[in-house]
Amino acid sequence: MIDIKAATKSFAGKNGDFKAVDSITLSIQNKEIFGIIGESGAGKSTLMRFINALETPDSGQVTVDGTDVVTLGKKALRQHQKDISMVFQHFNLLSNKTVKANIRLPLTLHKYKTPLSVDEVIEFVGLDDKRDSYPAELSGGQKQRVGIARALVTRPKILLCDEPTSALDENTTDEIVDVLRRAQEEFDMTVVIVTHELGVIKQLCRRAAVMERGRLIDTIEVNRSVRGRPELSYHERVLEVLQDA
Repeated sequence: MIDIKAATKSFAGKNGDFKAVDSITLSIQNKEIFGIIGESGAGKSTLMRFINALETPDSGQVTVDGTDVVTLGKKALRQHQKDISMVFQHFNLLSNKTVKANIRLPLTLHKYKTPLSVDEVIEFVGLDDKRDSYPAELSGGQKQRVGIARALVTRPKILLCDEPTSALDENTTDEIVDVLRRAQEEFDMTVVIVTHELGVIKQLCRRAAVMERGRLIDTIEVNRSVRGRPELSYHERVLEVLQDA
């Protein structure tokens, strides 16, 4: 269970401080695929980074499995972060390392109790024939598969995905969505997806938080049978695409 209560985070901007996250309260269930959606600058990534304590709120509480992560000491924080993996928008692969070496990287930095094998995750994401290739030799979708495999190899309890498909075309996006869905089912994780792409949320999530200018506008149940009209406002499109508004 992930519980965020009245969390607020401000940053300095050109015109003074602004609230990237403004008094947000929400809960994410264990082993749920939960979406956080909103346009650019809505505060989605900042909110997600509260979960692995890469950002800490100025006020409020962030609790993961009953532990307030804001109050963790260094040793406990390291252990907390080892239980969480991330998938990034721009893959974050090391260009001078092969697919296999990129996936193995987390295992060379820390010890994990029950990691998966590199070969197992390579096979899971469908890159058996690319294990000795370098990132420059891969397509965007293949690079993201490497990123997912690297995130899975530590066998995380929570997988955070920050715009995992926004650099990909539509067909490749569908492929990556399928990999993420299978990963959650196979490895029994809680998955949090930050995106502005409504189609990704519709395919993956049962619930989603809608953010706008740092505020939580709505938390909705996703109806996967509904399509939207682009002339509506963002929030109206969210409701029409993801619900039956």
